Amino acid sequence: MVSQAEHLHQVHAEPVEPLSVFYGKPEFDANPDIPWDAELTPFPIGIQENGWPMPKWDDLSQWMKVMMATMVGHQWDLLTFNIHLHPELERGLVAAQSVRPKLAERVRKHLGRAVGPGREFFFVIESYSKETLAPTILHIHGAAAVYQSGEADCIEAAIAAAAGHVRGASKQPRAVHSKPFTTLRAGYGDYLFKFAKQFDPRLDDRRLVMSQSMTRAARDLWIDITRPSLRKHDPR
Repeated sequence: MVSQAEHLHQVHAEPVEPLSVFYGKPEFDANPDIPWDAELTPFPIGIQENGWPMPKWDDLSQWMKVMMATMVGHQWDLLTFNIHLHPELERGLVAAQSVRPKLAERVRKHLGRAVGPGREFFFVIESYSKETLAPTILHIHGAAAVYQSGEADCIEAAIAAAAGHVRGASKQPRAVHSKPFTTLRAGYGDYLFKFAKQFDPRLDDRRLVMSQSMTRAARDLWIDITRPSLRKHDPR
C-alpha cells in the first residue's frame, strides 16, 4: 500500500525529508490527483519513506505547527475566529512598531480574564484583502480551545476586546466573526498563511502567534506520533 506521502513523493519527485516544507506547498492545491481532502498525513509514522528520522519540532514550519495544533485541538473543541483590529488600536500598535507581541499579550490577558489562564490559542496576523488583494485593515485568523459549552461566546468577546472592540470604541461593521472548527484539512493552514509572506511595513516577518500551552500540546503530539519506535506506515 502506497502512503499519501510516498504518492506525493513519486508524483513530484521531491525528497520527503523536510516535512516542514513538503506538506502545505501551495502548488499542490491545483493538482486534482492529490487528495488533500482525505487524511492530512500518514501519521503516526516513526521514520520517513527514505529512511531518515522525522524532523524535530523546532524544524517544522509555522504551517506544520499550526496543523499540529488543529490536530491536537480535537481533544477539545476549537472556536475559529476572524477579527479585524479596531482602527484606533491598529494605529497605536503600528506607531509603537509592536503589533505582534502586543497583540499576543492582549489576547492572552483577555482570554485569561474570560475563561481562566493558560487557555490554548493561536492566530496569524493578516493585512491583505482576499477580495481585492490590496492592503487592508489588520486582522487576525485563528482558533482557541473551548473546554465546555457556553464558553464560545466568552472567547469571541475576549478576543474581540483584545482587538480593540471595547465599550466606548466606535462600532465597526462586520469586524468580528467566529464559528466552530469542524474539518481538519490542509486548506485551513493554507488559508491562514495565504498572505504571510506578503511584505507590509506595518508588520514584521513573523505573523504567527501561538500560546505556550498550545505550543506544548502540539509539540507533545508531534513527539508522540513521530516516535522512532512506531511502524513506518500501514502494517497491511
